[in-house]
Amino acid sequence: MEKFTKLYKKFAEEGLSPNEQVALAYMYDRMDLSEGNSNFYDNQHNGYYITYSRSELSKQLNVSEATVTSIFNKLVKKGWLIIKRRFNSTNRIFLPKSLKSNNSISKIKKVDSNYTEFKHTNKTTDTKETKVDNHKLVASYQLESLADSIVQSSGLNQHAVNILKAFSFGDANKLYNYAGLVFKAKKCVLNAHKDVSGINAYGRFETNEYINNRLDKLLKSVIPNAERKAKNKSGYIFRSLFNFFEEEIDSFMQNESKIKKASHPKYEQLA
Repeated sequence: MEKFTKLYKKFAEEGLSPNEQVALAYMYDRMDLSEGNSNFYDNQHNGYYITYSRSELSKQLNVSEATVTSIFNKLVKKGWLIIKRRFNSTNRIFLPKSLKSNNSISKIKKVDSNYTEFKHTNKTTDTKETKVDNHKLVASYQLESLADSIVQSSGLNQHAVNILKAFSFGDANKLYNYAGLVFKAKKCVLNAHKDVSGINAYGRFETNEYINNRLDKLLKSVIPNAERKAKNKSGYIFRSLFNFFEEEIDSFMQNESKIKKASHPKYEQLA
């Protein structure tokens, strides 16, 4: 028997294009299979998810994969999708808007022995809980997106970003501020030594594994110390990072001096 996919009136009412409507219909249809299945529950995001490759959806819609990518991006901007990108693994897709009730928030439930009891709680309590869960889901998505952006656009290594993310405790603004202090400190030191030959190349510190390792260790100690005992937390972190980059610049200049001396004709003759 041929299976039909339901198109919801709400899609058209919110001005979605025909391709966007059909794509969403397929995804909500698949979400019906995910809900209640613990294998498709994301503990970090506290919600059920689906997987849908661009190639699969492009065949179903009879459009190019580039068009599918555009559809995904537009649906994310319009608040219909939340995509958790995963390294070397299939992306997880969350559907934050529920079509099963008048609420614009999806009901997120944990699969456990209390599931039956949960279904019979009063509607007021349920609405409050789902609003809180949805807020956490969106906040988590914002944090992950910002972390990915920092790695891709700034070059800061993934491990350092993970450290900053851990100390942000789910707060995207805090992650943004921490990363900003790292780059502000580096920029100030580089500007102070801008006349040093080769300093711009050094500025791309994310390519230096040795510096990366030392920076990671610094962040692990400086941030908790600042949060625990510093009155001016941002100032404490900035000064620590500034001193770190100053020391690295000094080390860089000393090494450059040794290299120049070793390559000088006088030293070559002695060798």
